[in-house]
Amino acid sequence: MLTGFEVNTDIEFIDPDWEDFAELHDRRYGLAISYVKSVVKGNSFDNQVMNVRLGREGFYVQAKNFPASFYGDTGFSSHAFVSEAEAQAAVFDAVALYRAGDARSLTCVYSDSSPADVFFGYRFSEGERYEMGMMRSNLPLHLRVMVDAQEPSDLLNDARGVLIYQRTGDGRHLLVRAPGRRHPFPLLDGFSA
Repeated sequence: MLTGFEVNTDIEFIDPDWEDFAELHDRRYGLAISYVKSVVKGNSFDNQVMNVRLGREGFYVQAKNFPASFYGDTGFSSHAFVSEAEAQAAVFDAVALYRAGDARSLTCVYSDSSPADVFFGYRFSEGERYEMGMMRSNLPLHLRVMVDAQEPSDLLNDARGVLIYQRTGDGRHLLVRAPGRRHPFPLLDGFSA
């Protein structure tokens, strides 16, 4: 069942034309990102690398140093603060799902260093994927996995959906779960006169 809308800019980071990136990104995603931000009102759970907003109407995450990196969802989600051991287990399960081919994408941000210490993986189809950076064994500051499996996983109690882990600025461990599929937000490629 499809619920809510999602805005996911992941695909834009795969071999982009950096010369025209900002203009094309804004033309394609600007309205959608603005819409999600206007709908999602609620609590902030930011850290040094990512802004996270959670509200009754959905949630969104956006990189602080690279705002073009955005994921927003207007469907059902739940969140909970967990122990460090529970956070580590969820991160391990998310990485395992990605490695097994049961996740469309995985984003991990390990530090706010420059250049960024990140891992980004995206699956186009079975056997075809794009990866940048290295996975680490330590707990990241932020993780987002988009699960797309044949069978439900314990991570979401669903075969599809999104899990976000965020180590908040005050050191707590936040898990956001959004089981189920979403409609992609209708994107615009600009207007012509």
